Amino acid sequence: MMFEEINQKLDKSNLQIEKIGLKQPEITDNEKIAKLKSVMEIFHESRSEKLDEIGNAIQKEKRKIEFTPTSMQALIIIFSLLALLVTLSVWINSLRNQISDYSDNDLKYRYIQMLGQVMPEDLATIDTIFYFNRDSKRIKALRKQNRNF
Repeated sequence: MMFEEINQKLDKSNLQIEKIGLKQPEITDNEKIAKLKSVMEIFHESRSEKLDEIGNAIQKEKRKIEFTPTSMQALIIIFSLLALLVTLSVWINSLRNQISDYSDNDLKYRYIQMLGQVMPEDLATIDTIFYFNRDSKRIKALRKQNRNF
């Protein structure tokens, strides 16, 4: 964007130089060329100085963010943290499964208490619902039934 502005300013200055050259007809061609060259040199110098300033400003504003492990200790720390993360994830998953089992066992115990006495067929039905052919809809219905009881 800055370069476009610079180019526009260059175009304007070139037009001004051409207008100056047209206004002074008494000056010879060699003098015109010499003046034009001197103006162009001055303009070129100022333009290059401005571009250098812009380049320096851009370099100052650039911020590089790099991750380069520079030592073996850093790599060991990173891999140990990753191993710890994986271990904790597996442990949390096993705890979640264990809590789910406890919740199911609690529901079965409350269901048996609700029935009063249990026959072997009832135990087979409970095992079928919870283990062999797990039926989430019936388990939710049992939870609702126990809440209301």
